[in-house]
Amino acid sequence: MDAAPSKVADKAPEQELPLSYARSLSWISLVLVLLTNLCLSFIISNSARETLLTKQKEFGHLLVENLNNQIFRRFALPTILARGRIALRQPTQYEHLDRVVKSVIQGLPVARLRIYDFSYLVAYSTVVEDLGRAGLSSPKLEEILHGGEAYSTIVSSFPAWQAPFRLPLEPGTFLLRILAPLRGEPLPGQKDSPIMGALEVTQDITEDYERVLAFQGIIVVLCLLSSFILFSLLLVLIHRAEHVLSERMHKNMLLEKELHSNEKLASMGRVVASIAHEIRNPLGIIRSSAELLRKRSQQTDRCTERILGAIYDESVRLSQTVNDFLDYARPRKPRQDLVDLAVVLEQVLAFLESEFQQHALQVERTNPTEPLFVLGDKDLLYRALYNILVNGQQAMSGPGTFYITGSHRQVENQEQIILSIRDTGPGFDPANMEHLMDPFFTTKDGGTGLGLPIVNSIITSHGGQILLENAKQGGAVVSVILPKAPLSES
Repeated sequence: MDAAPSKVADKAPEQELPLSYARSLSWISLVLVLLTNLCLSFIISNSARETLLTKQKEFGHLLVENLNNQIFRRFALPTILARGRIALRQPTQYEHLDRVVKSVIQGLPVARLRIYDFSYLVAYSTVVEDLGRAGLSSPKLEEILHGGEAYSTIVSSFPAWQAPFRLPLEPGTFLLRILAPLRGEPLPGQKDSPIMGALEVTQDITEDYERVLAFQGIIVVLCLLSSFILFSLLLVLIHRAEHVLSERMHKNMLLEKELHSNEKLASMGRVVASIAHEIRNPLGIIRSSAELLRKRSQQTDRCTERILGAIYDESVRLSQTVNDFLDYARPRKPRQDLVDLAVVLEQVLAFLESEFQQHALQVERTNPTEPLFVLGDKDLLYRALYNILVNGQQAMSGPGTFYITGSHRQVENQEQIILSIRDTGPGFDPANMEHLMDPFFTTKDGGTGLGLPIVNSIITSHGGQILLENAKQGGAVVSVILPKAPLSES
């Protein structure tokens, strides 16, 4: 057969149209979402860290104020009244001060407490090794001893940005150091409180700082996780939209291509129909004249008889070609009669029986259990089955067999009739599969290329379809699928 699958057995897979802007948009959206969430997470976590440090500083200042009151009332004032002056080098005074200080800071996260005198030396410390040493305080000590405001700072053993990478932190990693004047209460007649020295309190805030880092890490992880979830959803939506848009663009391209093809075919059909109509009448005269001369030339020489026979045969072939052109260019609307496709097939096979015998062709049929009733035009269906069988005969070009099967099937609440015709010829050339339904495409010498297009036009006009494929055991298979006639009409 000179045909191959068009709508045929297997549809060519739709090619995805590349829409690079959609993928670029998805990655840009990921970067934007990540940056936004990271900025938001750092703002939230830094706000939490600053809040914690502020609370720690406020607590430290309250502790310094309490120490000021307790040292003055419980140590400085009683010592001055009893001894006349404060001398921490005396063991009794130092021990007295030590008891007062430890009673105040007991149970509090105070790592170290120092008191500096006006010589910038450590006069008191909770760490005995610090006593009498200089240069342990910050440069602000002189300003504090002269009545400056309290000063606080964070001291760490390494830069703060490294802290998240060194968890868990060792105790004493982050210290809050507060340096404030050690004041007494104003004496009668004095407005300002006297400064007795400088008080330095060092708190270990490592544990609280570690909690802040953990909180910051949780926020960052949650923000990143939410970012990837949002990005994944966005990516799925974009890819889905891209796929839908790609399919629509592909369908539009196919429709546009089909429209251009139909326009060309319509124009060609009008020209062909006009030419064929003009050829048909004189061709009919030539054929009838040649037939008449053949009957009268029985007594003439053999050469003349052969020439007249050739004229008659070629006029018949040309007349059939003109009819094919007209049938394709001006297809008629089929009638809607109740037709048994099996009966039509019997009539076609009966007409072709002698020709099949001449070419040693056999027919093996699998008869259906039910009639193959369809609504359609018997003459057009006869023409379609005739063309299919003749194409198969020409493809086998010698001894061969037709295997014909009729059946019913149910597809989406619709009953269909399927008539499959398989031959034992060479089958369809895969290279020509997508072109064999195109008009004027043929692989036979002297063919018009309208056989299968006319069959396809007839079947589709009946609401059916024709499928072309190669059989696994060899040969070509042509399947005619038509809607089954309603039971009420059958």
